[in-house]
Amino acid sequence: MPDWTSCVRGTSQDAMASQIIVAAALAVWYSSLVKPRLAIVVVHPLMKLVMATNEKYSCTAAEILAEGMESTWKACISSEIPRLIADIFFQVECVSGASANASAQNSAASLNIRETLVGILLPSLAMADIPGFLHVIESQIWSTASDSPVHVVSLMTLIRVVRGSPRNLAPYLDKVVTFILQTMDPGNLVMRKTCILSSMAALKEVVRMFPMVALNDTSSRLAVGDAIGDINNSSIRVYDMQSMSKIKEMTVTTAITALSFSPDGEGLVAFSENGLMIRWWSLGSVWWEKLSRNLVPVQCTKLIFVPPWEGFSPNSTRSSIMASALGNDRHANSPGNGQDSSEMDRLVLLIHNLDLSYRLEWVGERKVKLTQHGHELGTFQL
Repeated sequence: MPDWTSCVRGTSQDAMASQIIVAAALAVWYSSLVKPRLAIVVVHPLMKLVMATNEKYSCTAAEILAEGMESTWKACISSEIPRLIADIFFQVECVSGASANASAQNSAASLNIRETLVGILLPSLAMADIPGFLHVIESQIWSTASDSPVHVVSLMTLIRVVRGSPRNLAPYLDKVVTFILQTMDPGNLVMRKTCILSSMAALKEVVRMFPMVALNDTSSRLAVGDAIGDINNSSIRVYDMQSMSKIKEMTVTTAITALSFSPDGEGLVAFSENGLMIRWWSLGSVWWEKLSRNLVPVQCTKLIFVPPWEGFSPNSTRSSIMASALGNDRHANSPGNGQDSSEMDRLVLLIHNLDLSYRLEWVGERKVKLTQHGHELGTFQL
């Protein structure tokens, strides 16, 4: 330690912090040259160094923790990620509250640490544990002040997750949309005013990335379909963007691949890769919905079977995976045969094969064009 202290030209605490950072960097960048146990030994001291908000070392420690999250640290601290996310939100709250009273120098250091935590570490933690991240930000809605910067940070981090890990986020689209709509709740004007710009940015990013989420042209209706639903039970939820409440729900038998509202906003069309089907619903006018405010089931108005296109391979699509799942379930006779593991494996396979490149585009009053990766697959009259 004395030799190391003289090398870093600081106190023994500086030497210890430097050792932690160097060891962590070796575990991330040169994992093949160090013992596997090094990551386990150093990860908790590294986390403490991050949360110590030390102006010399916390930013560097946070960057190393973020860079190696997926490859090195996730296996060591998977159960602790939600707590670490909550700790970062607490730091955001503290820095925001203290910045007005702090000296200029200390305030600048604190803000620099906050920017690193929020801009670099938090997105990597969120992508490492998406369910945990969503649980934490949902709890922040009720546990922090309506004008807290935590809500805006949550939304901006959500945008990063949408861009960085869309397939892994797909099973939780309903939770994502529900959270965004909560931040725009007209019943909480303080939160709505604080978050509205970030909320709309997050919602538009979700719509841009996920074809099974659609806004109508006037942004008065939002539709969300199950990208990965139950084998025989999926649904589409339609929300009113003024009240932020659910106004319609349609039950379908296949997961939804793409959605689109008609130009007048009164119709909704959905494509399902599983089964190669296009469905059309007539939702009715907005004024009637406001008058009735009911969740009466909406019957499918028209069903079109899409012929397989050139290059279409049923062996690589969701339909074959679902068929395999159904076939395997028939042979699952006891709880001791690894059925839970098989279900998880099938979910991983579904996520891996999820194709987010499909789009439904309107080319006429009652005509839609189906595309994949920008290439037209067919035009269909409704």
